Amino acid sequence: MEKEELIARLDTPMKFQMVANSMAIIENNDLDIRDLLEISFHKKKEIAFRAAWMLEYMMSNKPASFLPYIADLLKLLPEQKNPSAMRHYVKIIALLTAKNAISEYRDAIKQIDFESVIEVLFTWLVEPEMLVATKVHCMQSLANLSPRYDWIKEELLETIDYLIDIESVAFFARAKMVKKQLNRKR
Repeated sequence: MEKEELIARLDTPMKFQMVANSMAIIENNDLDIRDLLEISFHKKKEIAFRAAWMLEYMMSNKPASFLPYIADLLKLLPEQKNPSAMRHYVKIIALLTAKNAISEYRDAIKQIDFESVIEVLFTWLVEPEMLVATKVHCMQSLANLSPRYDWIKEELLETIDYLIDIESVAFFARAKMVKKQLNRKR
């Protein structure tokens, strides 16, 4: 599917059918992930959000297609400013770095230096205006990366302790799980 056609399809009101419509676009077309990455920065926030959602879907359901673009997504992470798209970008990182990620993803991320990504994750985690879903995925991604970067554990625990009284119940619930995960690892 050409990029302009994809943008036009993502620009149509989807109402309650966003998931079904987006899945149909993915399943019925040969999408270029580079186009989706680019469209996830579209000036219309709804288009950017839908493209980012599609990236997450592709990552989860079409790993062979997504695998070559992991480094591109990570490189673009600091530039993402759309709150809804940020949520999907960070969820992708959480899924990629999860202990139960597919072996192709686990092998691919071994080659990646996550230092700059970690910096973005901590920045977004403490940002007061950040969506709680994004913060939760930042926290989970950092916990997932802590075995590889041992300094993360202490920093993340201190950050969680600082945020726990400020954030929502949803944050608190995930923070409890992440703290348990971090304390199990050592």
